[in-house]
Amino acid sequence: GIVVVVAAGNIGQNIVSGVPGYAGTLSPGNAPSAITVGAVDTKNTAARADDTIPAYSSRGPTWYDAFAKPDVVAPGQNLVSDAAPGSTLFLDLPDHQVADKSGPPRYFRLSGTSMSTAVTSGVVALMLEANRISKERPLKPKAIKRILEYSAVPLRGYDELTQGHGAINAAGAISLTSSVSHLPLRKRWWTN
Repeated sequence: GIVVVVAAGNIGQNIVSGVPGYAGTLSPGNAPSAITVGAVDTKNTAARADDTIPAYSSRGPTWYDAFAKPDVVAPGQNLVSDAAPGSTLFLDLPDHQVADKSGPPRYFRLSGTSMSTAVTSGVVALMLEANRISKERPLKPKAIKRILEYSAVPLRGYDELTQGHGAINAAGAISLTSSVSHLPLRKRWWTN
């Protein structure tokens, strides 16, 4: 009954040539039941037309067992979040520190599929909340994954081993989850 969201990894390119490569998704991203997330660079715009997949975002298939991953991609480039001032990471990367108008840096800017995973986990939490209002039994993790994939928006110019089903669509996934939650059990056989 637990929805597992994991990072695809940040080994999507050859460290010598810089050329993107495949088969970089490792454990635990290779778990078939996990929602494996790659990164998107949104260029800090609301439009999707300029979105790209950063070269570092690991591509499928998974190493060793050749599963098609990632499942989806989400914003992960240059995201700003709360910092842990005094931590090793914070002190070792002063150029990543972000201050607001109130004083010293309290935020940190990072990039990677782990950041994308945090964004996706937030969307999944909102999906679970939308499902909670259902009087019937809750959706299973497999159904949550299917809804997230179905509602994703494919990016032009990228194959399925690079972007999975596409970039997450939070509004679409939450709306679809809410709609499905109101269906009688006999009409949502596919969610089992």
